[in-house]
Amino acid sequence: METTATSIEQNGEPHNAANAARRLRHLTEIGLALSAERDIDRLLELILTKSRELTSADAGSVFLVQSLAGIEGDGDLNGACAGTRASALYFCKAQNDSIHFQTTTTFAVSSSSLAGHAALSGQTLCFDDVYEIPAGEPFQFNRAMDLKSGYRTKSVLVVPMKNHAGDVIGVLQLINRKKRFDVLLCDAQAIADEVISFDEEARELASSLASQAGVALENSRLLRTLEELFESFVMASASAIEDRDPCTSGHSQRVTILTVGMAEAATEAQGGAFRDTHFSPQQLKELRYAGLLHDFGKIGVRENILTKSHKLEPSHFQIVKDRIALLVAARKLAAAQAKIVLLQSGHAAQMSAIDAGLETELRQLDELTAVLIRSNDPSITYLPDEEFARQQSAMNRLAQMQYPDGDRWLPILDEQELNALSVRKGSLTRDEFEQIQQHAQLSYEFLEQISWTPEYCAIPDIAHCHHEKLDGRGYPRGVTGAQISLQSRMMTVADIYDALTASDRPYKKAMPLERALSILRDEAASGQLDAEVVELFIEQKVYLQTQSWHQHETNCAPD
Repeated sequence: METTATSIEQNGEPHNAANAARRLRHLTEIGLALSAERDIDRLLELILTKSRELTSADAGSVFLVQSLAGIEGDGDLNGACAGTRASALYFCKAQNDSIHFQTTTTFAVSSSSLAGHAALSGQTLCFDDVYEIPAGEPFQFNRAMDLKSGYRTKSVLVVPMKNHAGDVIGVLQLINRKKRFDVLLCDAQAIADEVISFDEEARELASSLASQAGVALENSRLLRTLEELFESFVMASASAIEDRDPCTSGHSQRVTILTVGMAEAATEAQGGAFRDTHFSPQQLKELRYAGLLHDFGKIGVRENILTKSHKLEPSHFQIVKDRIALLVAARKLAAAQAKIVLLQSGHAAQMSAIDAGLETELRQLDELTAVLIRSNDPSITYLPDEEFARQQSAMNRLAQMQYPDGDRWLPILDEQELNALSVRKGSLTRDEFEQIQQHAQLSYEFLEQISWTPEYCAIPDIAHCHHEKLDGRGYPRGVTGAQISLQSRMMTVADIYDALTASDRPYKKAMPLERALSILRDEAASGQLDAEVVELFIEQKVYLQTQSWHQHETNCAPD
């Protein structure tokens, strides 16, 4: 329904070609601004502000259509009824130059309200005075807000906002068009003197703007949906690898928190090495995604290597100890048989020598077994030369000993077992470590296949280099300082710190904070890590951001 409107010419504003051209130009500029805005809240604010400026409206409000199942009360467009009958309206944004009032409420769509009727019918409504709507109309103006605020709503223009498919996704309501936009409607006299009707030109301008706004809102909704879809994909991808190794669950999230924390600290730096460094919100999001996905390549690493807790896994290590037990039993049996021969030959006095020899041999086997147990435990750092030499000597002696296997005698340690027990740091052999190293390349190959938008195009390279060292001794490519981005350098520090301090690793205990920070500084001093990044990490206490996480971890290491 449209009532008769007072023309703009009757109220003293000249309607001419120059003015029309100016408004068209203004409308074009608004359209460009709407298409460029991605934030929903700012977009709604822009829609309302510009529509009021174009029509000289004192007040206005924006309603978004939501399905009843999707009402969240936060103004989100995720519940917009694309392609369906509007079932609820969310009163999410309001402006009024003359008074201030709170908004944000949700109500069921009904044809009895002005906004509800526009949402259901898709028709524009325009009134000279909403207090004078005939009683026979299916809708009426709700005066409750006027009574509560003391405001007087008079001329009203209600315009549905539609998406590309023509579905109503919102309603734009403009209130009290004024002769002079800067005049406040503080009393009844001001309303009587200043408020005019929304004429045909105002209606056309508002309809044109509402059309552009509807498309812009739908684009923003679709973009947000895509971002949320991608966010869920990233999170699912990160959890996929951690599901294979529950004991390291949370590593990717912690590395992400620490890496982004360093980037934020660098951005906030007022002086020093990072005074000119700035990471935009988009770059921080890019870094966050790279952190969450940096270890995805581990999905291609064999699980027994990925979760290897000792140089020889418990079941395998038990076999080695069983071999020693068989040797002990064989030696005891041989000693007993020798003593029987002595007894039978009348040389019982010599039995004490057999007992002494057996005792010495068993003591030596016990000592070698103790060294074997220590040798099987992984070391977080390289063993000192003296300790490593002692272990190697003991393992070589065991490799030269044989145990009975039926009618055969076999070495207690074969070549592969001896090789595994000769690892000086960690639990992996060179071949196994090379397989682990492949995860960085596999991560890159996976991420490189994704069609990243320009703002996220650096994700594959950031993740690719999280194990590279400035001196070229890292992997998988062995690149040097200038070839490693600042983001990757930060991620490397975060990755090493979390590996050192995590209490959820099956192959080691958590390292004390001070020791972990000392190792970071040592590696920076040796030219492996970026010294400025390490100092940023320590001086700004970025490590505190995951401290509570570590305190609540479950230690998965076997007893």
